[in-house]
Parts: sequence; structure tokens; C-alpha cells
Amino acid sequence: MAEESHQHRTPERPAAFVPILHDDVDGDFVGVVLVRNFAENVGEIEPGLPVWILEHVFADDARECYEWMLTRPERWAVWAMMAPIVGHEMLTLMMEGEREEDAFRAAERRAREERRAREARTVTALSTEVHGRPAVTLARGSDDEPFLVITFGQPIERDRLWDWVRWQPHNYRAWRKIWEQKGPIALERLMIALMVREERSLIAAGLASGGRRPLRLWDGGRNRAPPVPDP
Repeated sequence: MAEESHQHRTPERPAAFVPILHDDVDGDFVGVVLVRNFAENVGEIEPGLPVWILEHVFADDARECYEWMLTRPERWAVWAMMAPIVGHEMLTLMMEGEREEDAFRAAERRAREERRAREARTVTALSTEVHGRPAVTLARGSDDEPFLVITFGQPIERDRLWDWVRWQPHNYRAWRKIWEQKGPIALERLMIALMVREERSLIAAGLASGGRRPLRLWDGGRNRAPPVPDP
């Protein structure tokens, strides 16, 4: 049955109209033309008379226009049929509008791809619970699960670490690399050690409070007054 349908498949036909590039600056004409194609085999071109002509001053501009037209083969026959109806100038304006729209869509697509790539490599921290236990987690945008989970026996222990971690987004990606190179235990130990060092430094400077959460009122140093210069 499959062989029979394959035998009766309509053979592909070459495009009825095709764009042709003239980029020889030493020639009489630099630009792009849309011509009827009398070739009988797919992939071949036997050009007839032009149905649309666009001259360019610079060969690079002609190549850019031609390369764009190559991306829109479904429009070649449409443009050819519209040429005698709307006229050369109007068709050129319409094609320029299509080209601008394609460029806009391509820019939007690149922006979306860049945003997705940025989100995929962005590391975020979260104060949460994991299996009913207080925890601080680190996760990368492209991952389904956090790559680091630090659990605690009591919420106040989790909150103590979170008071410091939440102000460290500039370190999250570096922590991910440490996790990749040295593993989760080494990263957890490093984070705890850095937190304790920060606590001690801020307590000594009078910028931290007492109790089991020394950094609970800390703002990450954003409102810290600049040092007074020596007279």
C-alpha cells in the first residue's frame, strides 16, 4: 500500500518564478530581478524575461535583498502575479514592508532565544521546605530540580543562612561552578564559612544585631555609609 502511494506521488516541479542576483559591479546592472523559470527539473533555472526589477547602487545591498528573497520562496509566484496588478513601485514598497517585518520578527526571535538562554543559566536561591524540613536551595533555570539543598533542623537555622544568602545573587553563578568542580558538600561548607565570616565582620563593625540571626536586619550593605576620607 505504501509503495503504491509512493508511485502515484505527484513529482516536484521547479519554481515557476525565481530571483536572480546581479552583483557584478563592472556590469551594466547591479540589483535583483524576479524572472519566470522555464526549467523542467527541480534545482535548475532557465530564466525568462524579468517580471520585477530592483536596481541597487551597491552590490552588498543587492546581495542582502537577494538573500532575503531566498528565504521566502513561497512568495515568489505571489510577487510575480502582483507585479502587473499593483505596478513595480508599489510591489517594491510591499516587499520592503515584508522584509522589515521579517527583520522585526527575527530580532524578536533572537531576543527570546537570548532571554531563554540567559534564564537557563541564571541561578536563583530560595528559602523553602524540602520534604518537610527547612531548607535553602540553589537552582539553575534550565534544571528541573535544585542542584544544592541545605536542610536544617529548625526554621531559625535556615533563616540565619537565608539572611545572608538572599543578598548574594552576584555569587550564585560562581557557586554553581564550585558545585560542578568540587561537589555539594564543599559548596555548603564554603557558604556557611562565608556567612560566619560576614557575621563576625558586621558584628565587629556594629552593623549586625544580636541573637541567633545576626543579619536579620542587614540590608546587604546597600545603605552603608561611605567611608569618611582622611582630612
